Amino acid sequence: MGDKLGEMVKKMYLIICILFAFNLIAEEADLIKQFDRLDLKANPQVEAKIFSITGGVNNISLTNVKIAKPSRQSLKKYGLISRKDKYAIRVLNEEGNQIMLAGLGDPFTLHIDHIGYEDEATFQAYIAQDFEIAIPVSVNAAYFILLSQDEFGFKEIKKIKVN
Repeated sequence: MGDKLGEMVKKMYLIICILFAFNLIAEEADLIKQFDRLDLKANPQVEAKIFSITGGVNNISLTNVKIAKPSRQSLKKYGLISRKDKYAIRVLNEEGNQIMLAGLGDPFTLHIDHIGYEDEATFQAYIAQDFEIAIPVSVNAAYFILLSQDEFGFKEIKKIKVN
């Protein structure tokens, strides 16, 4: 009787773990939803609004907005988000709907290598970084949100309104 009860407990535990994993995947897929319409993607052959942003570990600020053709390199640099991205930027429209989520990597941490101490935090420094986000002219961006990502998901660091 004890073996059957133990097996049943193991099976229930496995079912709960699987349901939890599916729930996490579904939530993450909803959060990471990228552009699903072609008119929301910036194109290097068409003029777009290019937002120049200065950011740091705890802050972002909008420094400039211009209309120009974005470079292919800038479009590739900040693209789909992955688990390796420590920071991300979310762009919302006036209604608060997400129109873009771009992974930034870890642009604010300067790693200084010293032989034998590669993993030491004392050889790291936090720096400000400039980057550009291109959005089609037809899309109205109202807010930029700097996010940090850890093993539990995204956390909002700073939200700024586009004037």
